[in-house]
Amino acid sequence: MNVSSEELLASVLSETERARAAENRDLLAAALFRLATLYQQRDEPMKATAPLQELLVLHEDSQDRQGIVGTLLMLGDLYRRQGGWHHALALYDRARASQEAAGDQAGMAATVGSMGVTYEGMEMWEEALKAYRESAAIKESLGDPVGVALVWNNIGNVEAKRRRSEEAFEWYGKALGLQEAAGDRLGQSVTLANLASLHQRRGEWNEATNRYRQSLSLMGEEDQPRRAATLNGLGFVRKKAGDLDKALAAYKEALGLLEATGDLLRSSVVLHNMALIHEERREWREALRLLEQVIAIDKRIGHPDLKQDMEAFRRIRVKLDAERDARQ
Repeated sequence: MNVSSEELLASVLSETERARAAENRDLLAAALFRLATLYQQRDEPMKATAPLQELLVLHEDSQDRQGIVGTLLMLGDLYRRQGGWHHALALYDRARASQEAAGDQAGMAATVGSMGVTYEGMEMWEEALKAYRESAAIKESLGDPVGVALVWNNIGNVEAKRRRSEEAFEWYGKALGLQEAAGDRLGQSVTLANLASLHQRRGEWNEATNRYRQSLSLMGEEDQPRRAATLNGLGFVRKKAGDLDKALAAYKEALGLLEATGDLLRSSVVLHNMALIHEERREWREALRLLEQVIAIDKRIGHPDLKQDMEAFRRIRVKLDAERDARQ
């Protein structure tokens, strides 16, 4: 029997209260973890902070170092994804100190890398690069070429955001070399997509197309969100290169993947891109049909682009009306 999300939440909340009333710390810890995980699955991340904070206290009271570090990292990730940069950094720093004291080098490398991602989100480029270099150095000392390449990719991303294209190309190239030597297909696909994006920013449409296609060829079918994002990028550069049929084909494939996973936000982006192609081809009715879907999604999720998308709809409707009047 399928259990609805609301029923599951009620069940876990009840389980948490029973464990708290019984003063059973082990059961309470397990229930709090389940509750926090469920809130994240329901796309209510900030509701997960309260059970995680309570879980952290339980681990601290029992001096469970592994539990403390794991919960600090979960909280840090939560705050980082919601833009709570300073909270995230403080939590990561506590986790790193505990890992360092325990000699957990692999854990430390991952945590320092997360601090780099946080600094990158804050556009504190030098701090991000410092953290990434520290993380890469630890991974290198542990003999982890795949991990090193991942961090080098992150450094390339920072340089790309700083509009330092040549430096970004250099770091992506180094990462790709390591990944090829290690047979890391997933890593290669990520790096190739980053290279494609960099070529795209430079208006190098053919190079971007080739890199996106190479990335897709190495990507597993199970990685649907990443595949959809890459197809969306491929659609964009094919449109820029003037190949509208292949651009639409890439967008349609991306849309199918996103709709299958219920990703409304990214689906609306792809639908909008498809509408613009139909507008360019003077296929007004199809463009309007797609924009109607975009607007419906905007209203459903409270998207800030609603006004802009409605203006695009009106603009194309005016073109349709003008063409119809000219025929009469």
